Amino acid sequence: MTMGHADKEDDEPCWPIAAASRIRVKVNDGTACYSRLFYNRLTGSIELIHNSDDDCDATTQQRAVYDDIDANIEEEPSYQSYLATARDDSRTVEEAFHPDDVIGAHLSLEYNIKNPNTFHGMQSYASAKLIIYSYPKSGKHNKRMASHKHYTLDSQCCEDFADARIIIKSIHKLSKLCHVSSPLKCLVILNPFSGGGGESSKNGAKHVYQKMVKPMLEEAGVEYDALVTQRGGHARERMAARKESMRESPEKNDNGYSNNEDGGINTDSEMKDISEYDAIIAMGGDGILFEIFQGIHARSDDDAIMTQIKFGIVACGTYNGLAKSILHWSGADYDRVESMFHICKGHTSTLDVATYQVLSKTKPNKSYASFLSFAWGLIADCDYESECLRWLGPIRSDIWAVYRGILFRRRYHARFSYLPPNNVADNSAGKKRVVMPKLGQPLPDGWVSFEEELLVFWVCNTSHAAYNMFTCPMAKMNDGLFHVLIVRSSCSRLRLLQLLLKLDSGGHVDCKDCEVIDCVAYQFEPLSNVSYNVLDGELLEDGPTQARFIPSGAQFFAGEMVE
Repeated sequence: MTMGHADKEDDEPCWPIAAASRIRVKVNDGTACYSRLFYNRLTGSIELIHNSDDDCDATTQQRAVYDDIDANIEEEPSYQSYLATARDDSRTVEEAFHPDDVIGAHLSLEYNIKNPNTFHGMQSYASAKLIIYSYPKSGKHNKRMASHKHYTLDSQCCEDFADARIIIKSIHKLSKLCHVSSPLKCLVILNPFSGGGGESSKNGAKHVYQKMVKPMLEEAGVEYDALVTQRGGHARERMAARKESMRESPEKNDNGYSNNEDGGINTDSEMKDISEYDAIIAMGGDGILFEIFQGIHARSDDDAIMTQIKFGIVACGTYNGLAKSILHWSGADYDRVESMFHICKGHTSTLDVATYQVLSKTKPNKSYASFLSFAWGLIADCDYESECLRWLGPIRSDIWAVYRGILFRRRYHARFSYLPPNNVADNSAGKKRVVMPKLGQPLPDGWVSFEEELLVFWVCNTSHAAYNMFTCPMAKMNDGLFHVLIVRSSCSRLRLLQLLLKLDSGGHVDCKDCEVIDCVAYQFEPLSNVSYNVLDGELLEDGPTQARFIPSGAQFFAGEMVE
């Protein structure tokens, strides 16, 4: 950018020097002196710098810049002073913020209702504030915390807010906000009982929504509706419902709550088809997102919905595997504020989605959409059977692993068939084509099959199955691979215990008893009726299963630097 030219909307870097030279602000701390905002091209920060020639007693020259629309800005003293300060490496910075930490910037107007009829200019009864919503990392644990900036504009700016709006637009550009030009329309779905702490828990979805999610969405300028689920399967029903079948009741939402009964959280979101939204945010554990995916999967327009809608997840459950995985891939710490920060920024990355079929007598044609994992054997037993200890939180799985894997051990006999990635044939368009055999039918060429007694059969799509389980360090967000962890029954109790103790660090994959098989499709047939089919932490019907990937089948809010 040439510093001597007037502002242009598409200049890079997008900092409007002319507008910034005309605007004076002061921090809302009682300070009488005004300062100006500068963009530091070396650090990328926006700095507040006091100019001794621009205090509240020297406004005569400054006023001419506002009043004379034909003034040559490059000849104005305020502009020349601004350039001189910008070039001064020894300038004193009062405070600063970095656009990378910003989720929104707004102009707030306040009118003096005690004097509404004054004819001495708008500045006599109005004040304007520039509000920057920033979440920098700070503190002992280097986590994001709110550090918002409230700047009162010089009253001369109240004659025309064009310069202030130019500054806001520039901050939006520098902050790389993806939804400014077209605000997101978002549906937030809350599971009030997730995590086992009860509906009134401070770690529960309702409390987190009121204290964190709702304020951040408003700060980012995101339009939203909210739905608190009433029962198991409610989110699935909400996703599957089509607009023409929805009931309209002004007194109660379709979830059975009135707004007053649920503290005003619920809105009229159930009056809309989900195709009217741009994004869905799941608040709960992995189970609430599983319900959402199954509801969409049941629709005839599921492909179009998955292409259109972006997904976000805020961890309020017990395990929170996907939330942890997305933050891990984004190079961020495991923290709810960090998840919401990514949602407000608006950047997305694609996640591979798998489709599962179960050969069951009760549901012969049933299929499922999956994003996390499939387990059978010891891991499935720990996940499902430990529900009786849900009140203990995540430690319940550790207790059950000792009980079922060490003290009262089972043997799990099964047949596993899979298609290695190198054996996938190309179609006529030169793309990889996976031919899925029917369950119970002969396997096509290129498939590998074996039958054995197993302890662990764990198919991973993500890096973490829980926030404290680094299940699959090699998994990427969209690598197109199932990573199958297998531990055979020949593993001793001692070696199994050592392996399980390394789950939190990912060191289990280096144990000689843990084999990792990568594939793009597979079939699994239990040959002993001693375990459960558990998909994304949810119990399925018994029977043989098969799965294949839909590469990059969903868009999730994530950091810019996703692995």
